[in-house]
Amino acid sequence: MIGRPPRSTLFPYTMLFRSVQASRKNKALAVELKDKDNPRSALTEADGAAQRAIIGSLRSVWGKNLRIVGEEDDDEESTAAMEGMTFEPPRKDIFDDDIGETAEIDMSDVTIFVDPLDGTREFVEGRLENCQVLVGIAIGGEAVAGAIGIPFPAGDDSTEPTIVYGLADVGTGVMGAPLTRGPYPLDRNIDGVKYPRPHIATGDSTADVMIACKESAIKATGGSNVIYGGAGNKILAAALGEVAGSMSIKFGGPWDLCAPHAIITAMGGRITDLFGDEISLYEPDSITKYRRN
Repeated sequence: MIGRPPRSTLFPYTMLFRSVQASRKNKALAVELKDKDNPRSALTEADGAAQRAIIGSLRSVWGKNLRIVGEEDDDEESTAAMEGMTFEPPRKDIFDDDIGETAEIDMSDVTIFVDPLDGTREFVEGRLENCQVLVGIAIGGEAVAGAIGIPFPAGDDSTEPTIVYGLADVGTGVMGAPLTRGPYPLDRNIDGVKYPRPHIATGDSTADVMIACKESAIKATGGSNVIYGGAGNKILAAALGEVAGSMSIKFGGPWDLCAPHAIITAMGGRITDLFGDEISLYEPDSITKYRRN
């Protein structure tokens, strides 16, 4: 396991969602649907603010040449707003004792993937334990490092946020509130009669291909299906041992996968497509094709 960083380095971005959640007691949450017919496309005031904070912080150190791909498309208004803002730069020395010297990496090979709020639908619906902030690093088209910020580890604001982070081939670690999940099923899924193990995590999709995949997995393993919200949350559940595996037939984009992909790899797991082939989404040309389609 990578050593525990100083507590003062806790992601400030997770706190944005806690402040927005707290304000919901006094006013309704402003929600916009990017696709009016799809509740999964919800966008809140917190998404844009968190993405600006993360990108602004990274650019304050590495400049505009660093390739950053965020879930929320950059627009002129957002870019103009960032020009007039100041951002606290991230620390660069936290893991020096763990990683030591590293090879020089050409910045053109690096892509940062940012999902400011994975599980926006769950945030809107108040299922806060499913929400995460995802920042992943891909080098040469491979997911190599990631951090998952969990604003509401207990499903409310009774504890401080938790950060799970990892570097492929090096290890993983936790900072903030101690991680209370894994390697056992969540309490709601602990009944072995109702939910025989092994558990396969999925969302609540009723698409034919998802139903077929779940039935095939359950038949092959003798286990059962348990429902999780959020793309990153499903993958983290598998990484922590809460479930044997997770399946999705649709996701928002590489910003959903890069951070948890790196972390589950660091923990000895794998992510593949439904046919068992490695995921290939992190090359710049793949990102362009994904955006276009």
